[in-house]
Amino acid sequence: ASDWFSHDVDPLKRNQFGGFVGGPIKKDKLFFFGNYQGTRLVTAATNLQTNTPTTAMLSGDFSGISSTLNGPFHTVGGKANQLDTSVASLNAAAVTIAKTGLPRSSSQAADGSMTYQMAATRNHVDEYTGKLDYTISPSQTLSLRSFTDYMTAPSSDTPGNMLSVINDVNWTYGLQEKMYYFNDVLTHTWTINPTTVNAVSFFWNEQSAHNQAAVLDSNNQAMCLSRYITVSELTGQCYMEGFTITGAGNNTRGGWTEPSQEVRNTFGVVDTFSKVEGRHSIETGINLMHQFAEEYTQYPTHPEVTFTGAYTGNGLADFLLGYMHEFKQGGGEIADIAGWQFAPFVQDDWRVNSNLTLNVGLRWDPNFAPTSKGGRGAAFVPGQQSQIFPNAPVGLIFPGDDGMKATLMPDSMGYWEPRLGLAWQPKQLAHTVVHAGFGLFTGPLEYSSYNHAADIAPFSPTYDFYGNSCSSAGCSAAADKAITDALNFSAPWSSNNSPVSSSPFPPFASVSYKPSASATFSSSGTTLPQSFARDFKLGITQSWNLSVEQQLTPAMMVRVAYVGSESYHQSVAVDRNAAVKNSSGTYNSAAGGYFARPYSAFGQILENKSNATASYNSLQLSFERHMSHGLQVQSSFTWSKNIDVASTSNVSYGSPYLGNPFNMKWNRGDSTMSVPWNWVTNFIYQGPGLKSKGKLLEETLGGWQVSSILTWQSGNPFSIFASGSDWGENDSGSMQYLDRADVVPGQKLNVGKGSHWDWANGKYFNTAAFTNNAAGTFGNSGKNIMFSPREFGMDAAIMKSWILVSGMKLQFRWEAFNATNHPSFATPAGVYGNTYGWGNFGKIGTVGNIAPRVMQGALKLTF
Repeated sequence: ASDWFSHDVDPLKRNQFGGFVGGPIKKDKLFFFGNYQGTRLVTAATNLQTNTPTTAMLSGDFSGISSTLNGPFHTVGGKANQLDTSVASLNAAAVTIAKTGLPRSSSQAADGSMTYQMAATRNHVDEYTGKLDYTISPSQTLSLRSFTDYMTAPSSDTPGNMLSVINDVNWTYGLQEKMYYFNDVLTHTWTINPTTVNAVSFFWNEQSAHNQAAVLDSNNQAMCLSRYITVSELTGQCYMEGFTITGAGNNTRGGWTEPSQEVRNTFGVVDTFSKVEGRHSIETGINLMHQFAEEYTQYPTHPEVTFTGAYTGNGLADFLLGYMHEFKQGGGEIADIAGWQFAPFVQDDWRVNSNLTLNVGLRWDPNFAPTSKGGRGAAFVPGQQSQIFPNAPVGLIFPGDDGMKATLMPDSMGYWEPRLGLAWQPKQLAHTVVHAGFGLFTGPLEYSSYNHAADIAPFSPTYDFYGNSCSSAGCSAAADKAITDALNFSAPWSSNNSPVSSSPFPPFASVSYKPSASATFSSSGTTLPQSFARDFKLGITQSWNLSVEQQLTPAMMVRVAYVGSESYHQSVAVDRNAAVKNSSGTYNSAAGGYFARPYSAFGQILENKSNATASYNSLQLSFERHMSHGLQVQSSFTWSKNIDVASTSNVSYGSPYLGNPFNMKWNRGDSTMSVPWNWVTNFIYQGPGLKSKGKLLEETLGGWQVSSILTWQSGNPFSIFASGSDWGENDSGSMQYLDRADVVPGQKLNVGKGSHWDWANGKYFNTAAFTNNAAGTFGNSGKNIMFSPREFGMDAAIMKSWILVSGMKLQFRWEAFNATNHPSFATPAGVYGNTYGWGNFGKIGTVGNIAPRVMQGALKLTF
């Protein structure tokens, strides 16, 4: 619904919409526009597969499990896998959780497999837009723009089923969501004289996201592990964090549902002073901006527990006996970052003569790095001992130590950025225009890059530890044996492998918590999840372009352009403590096993460095026909090459660290965002009204409008990975599949050969062209050396309007997305389908960028 008014408004005079506007506002000085749009989206309930303990298992009868279990099990009366209660008993906490928090059904299979339902999710989105213009005087105006967006969604939790919040098939969550977005700009424009104007804008925007899901047991009580086992959690909070049972066909996941709040806001002022002096149009001004980012996530203050079947051979049996494989708990993820950016600029648009205009400008963009509140964060400098926390391992330094401030990264002042451009119309070619430009550009680092900066001891320590591997006298021996290798579910901090003798929590993390200078650190495995190199600089891009435009007719033109850029000091995430497999591929305990990290006191040391580069070069062709004789057309073709070292470096999202931290060249290649060629065409055709053919033809066949967007482009790039990694990437010891495969000499790639059926059966490329990389290497195949199948899509719409009565119109619209239902193929990735040696290697098993056809119709009544 939209309302607007622009008319005489007297003080407290009721307007034509029934509202009041107060104040002595004079005639023709006020314009107001308001708009509201509401959306209600419901996603249907989903049936999911899982494995949960059966009634028989809860009484010690595991005969429904086909394999023979290890540990305290007998065969009794011909029934296998009966728990020997003289050797071990079911864990009381696990039994309570299973009975009150995990689903069961009458149709549940004997091995625990069953189907449960994840409730429908409901998203509510409300958007408000407002605009207010006020004329103060003939030379001064005020303008206010406002946009507000609210998104809310209730939790999909079903009491008695803590799995009902997470869909682990597509990893979606039914959390209770509250998200807000505000964007407001107030502008004052002052025409000082006919050649001088000053415009100042005050802006503010904020994004605020809050989510959580307090899962309930069958008694409608909130579930959290501190109700069942000996752990501490935040006072007054009760949430289930990661709860996982895997192994031998089990797939039971509950969480992650802890509260998470993120608030980011930006406010500032932009002032531009413009002066026309002869042939010069000069602009000078300043941008002043303050940014703030706060993250308060309780992850992982609520413990995460994992049962894998490592001890009995079945995850459900491990769970019910309390044989835990992994336990993780931390102080919480707290980040509070704030800072100012300041950028003055000047530009002169110089009209040299009637057919040539030059643009010359200069901008200064110094980087005043933001401050981490409380000095929360760290950096790595080999050989330097912290004076702030003397017990920290050598190399780990904190704000207050030499070379380290609360800004966490260095300031840099030398960002002087020239801007040059020209527009030239050759006098001999009246319908031809040449444009050219060059500029240097930079921008502040996104504040989400700091999300993990404070996730380190002693500010916010995280403990992640495992049970012992099974010994021959324990897990793999005959039945009747008690298993002592596992972590104790009931008392994790009392387990043999606990890094501390008792729970270190509380205290939990907070921005006001200041650790003692005598804080202790782990003797090995300290992890630095995010830091900045001591010589870190903001990235800078130099960009240039040259284009020629030719008018063909008053309604048609063509354009040919070259656009290029080169970027320097691009941010990349590098593991400074990568553990490389020894070249023999054999286990050597004295050298750290298969893998040896350079700094034994540390686990992973993730550092943002700024030594990467990127480049882009493109040929761009376009054709435009303005609406003429009922037809409007736009068509653009781009042929480009996009190369980089890393397409992202933000460790807050996934694992973007470099595959080879020792060789920047190894990581350079076609960008993940590369689209070598892209052709997009759109048109609108307005059919004849047929008004002279009679009312019947006019109302039925006349006045139809047809429109379409056609896209034809290359597919997505992909690399070929090795099926084993020769370097360790995280503190848990698990290997990331970042090594690339080796190329087999003499074998052609044969990309895209054969039929679509061949592609779906592992023959999109020649799989024999690759093999696993040699031990101690990272692989010699290139980055993103192949592309998925090209994409084609056509969106189309037909529309017609009827005048019902004066001031009332009815519109019919029918739209089709991917109207031809042309198949779209993803990269052969699926579940690591581009990993050598895996079962779906070379196979395309998922849909690409363009979804199958969707159609929708609508009637719109306006009055």
